[in-house]
Amino acid sequence: MVAVIRHWRSLPRCRAPRLLDPDLLGGLGLLLWTLAFLVLSAALGVTQTLPPREQRTVSWYAANPWALDAVTRACRDDPGRLRGSPDCVNADQARIVVAEREARARAGMRPEAPAATPDAERTRQAEAEARRNQGDLTSPTSPRYWATRPMERAQQLAHCGRLTPQQQTRFYCDAARAAEAEARRPRS
Repeated sequence: MVAVIRHWRSLPRCRAPRLLDPDLLGGLGLLLWTLAFLVLSAALGVTQTLPPREQRTVSWYAANPWALDAVTRACRDDPGRLRGSPDCVNADQARIVVAEREARARAGMRPEAPAATPDAERTRQAEAEARRNQGDLTSPTSPRYWATRPMERAQQLAHCGRLTPQQQTRFYCDAARAAEAEARRPRS
């Protein structure tokens, strides 16, 4: 038995061929590995995605009449499929904005101020809120609170007009009305 084991160990060993070994198949093995990787990555969705298309808002369409005309033509050509798409809705609103601008220009009126971007508007509101509330802890139940905030007071009074008397007490309508009366009172 020992002799058989010694004989078996002395036999030359040959390696089993590796699958797609470049030495075994030449340059074809590398090509096959590359193709296998590409097919696998495409199947798994690992491929690079395209960058997102820029958002085309109403103001963008109003500023780009060539795109506005092209999208309007496409939307009118296939309304069944494109009617509710964001591009068609934004282009339709942009046509209204452009028409208003042209009407103002024909009437000799001053053009409206350009619309602020949502980020700029949010920043402006946050800064105004920070300035307004700096050290002021006045309760909305006080007329002084509404006297220092005329824009909010106008909105609150418009809101109060649609509420029942029970709801008006919960939403500080009395304090807002008192501040409005004080603001309207002539100064002597």
